[in-house]
Amino acid sequence: MARLRVPTFLKPRLKEGHAVVDLSGIERYWREANGGDPYFELYHRARTLASSNDNVPKQNRLHTLVQMVDRVVAEALPGDVVECGCWKGHSTYMMADRLRAAGWAGRMFVFDSFEGGLSDKVAADRIGRGDTDPEKTLEQKLRFASNQEQVQALLAPFPFVSLHKGWIPAVFDTVAGLAERTFSLVHIDVDLYEPTRDSLDFFGPRMVDNGLLVIDDYGAANFPGCKAAVDEYRARRKPKFFLESHLIGAVMMV
Repeated sequence: MARLRVPTFLKPRLKEGHAVVDLSGIERYWREANGGDPYFELYHRARTLASSNDNVPKQNRLHTLVQMVDRVVAEALPGDVVECGCWKGHSTYMMADRLRAAGWAGRMFVFDSFEGGLSDKVAADRIGRGDTDPEKTLEQKLRFASNQEQVQALLAPFPFVSLHKGWIPAVFDTVAGLAERTFSLVHIDVDLYEPTRDSLDFFGPRMVDNGLLVIDDYGAANFPGCKAAVDEYRARRKPKFFLESHLIGAVMMV
């Protein structure tokens, strides 16, 4: 039997006597350490090309996202695909790669402020750990700035993907005919209350039957406004299905 080789970042770290993470018993991580895993191959290829960050919660969220992309293909759901908030393009590349491999024939619209970073916080974002001082607030805002030309170059192999620079929701009006289109999958990764609310309000009514809304930051302690916006939307629209991940993130079927 092959000996398990656990990457350093997977080894348990101790905090107050308790193991924070030990993923060696999970099959996907075992495969990654012993010859490779298809998901991790794509995840790390996209991460390297995008020069993006890596952590276990992110690995979990993007694994959920990729499964939802695969569901769109398997169920032949009509409609286009959207990403609100792409940062450096890590998740964007993964989505596009899976869609291209499946011979998907739709369009993928990607919206981001790019150099603008995060939107400004409102009261719903300033709860608990979200109530940051001005210096920390600015640091968070600028941390998620990115370069549109670099993301465009990353996504050059996928001609069905178009990037649109601007603040949500105003940027939606810059795409001719967007309001008349329908959508099968919308990935919302904008962290804060107002852009999450506005993304849901714009795309929610335009989702196809059994369409999927994937919310990256649901349950993130640093960004409580995202959860507030999603919970308000759920109360109004009553999705067919809602799943919250243990490691941040959620999926709604509408």
